[in-house]
Amino acid sequence: MKILFFDYWLKGIANFNRLMPELRRQCPEAEVKMFHVGSWKEPQESVVNEHDGFTSYDISYYKTWSLFKVLKRERPDVLVMLNLCFLNDKALIVFCRKLGIKTVYLAHGKFLKNIDESLGSFIKQDLRKNFRSKIRRDTINMLRNYFHATLLEHKPMRFVKDLIAMVKDPSSMTLNSTYTDELDADLKLVYYESDKQLLIEQRKFPDKNIYVVGNPELDTFINTPLMERSEFLRQVGLPDVPYLLYLDDGYVQARLLDKEEWHTHLSEIAGIVKKANMQFVIKLHPRTPLAEHARFFSKEHIIPFGREVDFKNLIAHSETVTSFVSTTISYALLLQKRVISPRWGVSAQYIHNYPDDVIHYSPDAEDFAEWLVNKRPCNTSISYVANNFGILDGQTIPRIVTLIKEILK
Repeated sequence: MKILFFDYWLKGIANFNRLMPELRRQCPEAEVKMFHVGSWKEPQESVVNEHDGFTSYDISYYKTWSLFKVLKRERPDVLVMLNLCFLNDKALIVFCRKLGIKTVYLAHGKFLKNIDESLGSFIKQDLRKNFRSKIRRDTINMLRNYFHATLLEHKPMRFVKDLIAMVKDPSSMTLNSTYTDELDADLKLVYYESDKQLLIEQRKFPDKNIYVVGNPELDTFINTPLMERSEFLRQVGLPDVPYLLYLDDGYVQARLLDKEEWHTHLSEIAGIVKKANMQFVIKLHPRTPLAEHARFFSKEHIIPFGREVDFKNLIAHSETVTSFVSTTISYALLLQKRVISPRWGVSAQYIHNYPDDVIHYSPDAEDFAEWLVNKRPCNTSISYVANNFGILDGQTIPRIVTLIKEILK
């Protein structure tokens, strides 16, 4: 059996890396490779890269722009792709169908609801303002591949129709694209039941070959054993006092927040934590470099941790968790932790992306201090985790690999 992964770049490589131990366990003889089109957008440091159990190849390695030629050369039994909405995805489905290759769509996150109006409006305005800048290599190669796909199916008018639709309503050809047979992957794997319903109700996919598998990101978290608090504190060098854990959103590095504004906000919180005789701990976002903020953290007596820390135990042994809008708040809710989210100063602009009866939003520093010190209860919606986090058995990755293997029988 030969498995070929596809993505648009290498930034989502973790979605494939985490499958490899189970793939090797269930399919020890399988040949696994990956190809991507990263060079269509930017120069690549390396055309060939080694990962956890497989090798990836930029499309430039094959000396072609044609996805069809790459697939014809590699001849995998199955292609695993992380998107199922763009014109390139349609081309890949058509090419694989012509070559007798099975296709698997593996979702890489929770779907967003009602994105058509806001996202479509943004993309349309961006297209009008920067039309010439959009005519770039990746766009041209996408159109060339999709045109080739419509020719193979003897339906060239589809190309014209979709091109017009993309100009009129860009979201109809991107994240909100409606089902056609060009998007009919042999297997569609999504995280949650709500994702399946979105595919069926909003994007009009037929109710077939769509499987709810759970969130693979949660497998490691769920399967990590909890340690005794004293042992964990000793291992990571934390003092034996209650601590407030801040889950960094990564907004400074994403240029959504000014560094000085962020530091000012954290200073206010650090002052509250100090008065409460607690320790302020921060779990940095993967894209936040410690060196850039180390002096500030030291000044404010904030203890930072990077990706190397045991994330589950760091949350489990905290007194309270805080963050602005980070999706990692979900992990705190899984462990039934209190979450207090600042909504004053620079953070007042952020949306409430969790219900008010699940986490508490503090409108000012005084309210934050009161909730922190008096340990007022929040996270009162018992059904929230059950309704929003899907299957929590720690077996998502084995389930994904088993389903991929079974479509080849």
